[in-house]
Amino acid sequence: MNHIGKSAKRTLNALNQSLPVVVGVIMAISLLKTAVPESFYSTIFTGNILIDPFIGNLIGSIAAGNPITSYIIGGELIKQGVSLFAVTAFLLSWVTVGIISLPAEMDILGKKFALTRNIICFIVSFLVAILTVITLGIVGEL
Repeated sequence: MNHIGKSAKRTLNALNQSLPVVVGVIMAISLLKTAVPESFYSTIFTGNILIDPFIGNLIGSIAAGNPITSYIIGGELIKQGVSLFAVTAFLLSWVTVGIISLPAEMDILGKKFALTRNIICFIVSFLVAILTVITLGIVGEL
């Protein structure tokens, strides 16, 4: 019982310290989503197989969000003629990389872990996006 009480107290202290950072991140993400119109995304993708996934990765990393939102945005980007390479990279990095949420992640999980995780996820998102679209082309789904 004593251990549970100490653990609960430590958990509350950790939550109390992290709460201001988490609230700040949520506010920054909301501001970015409001400041960048959806039509902006369709103007910067050129159709290049290497540049589009890279740009999609960058935007998805900055404008992080939940998967449900990314599917809706991805569908709209495809409707506007954005390449599947870019949309796939955008979706993957949207969910796995979080530049805006990086300060909170570093505060909670540690700087080295957070930076390493985000860099690896950025690289893997780029590669998986290209390989996914190539695979879909090979199996005839495109």
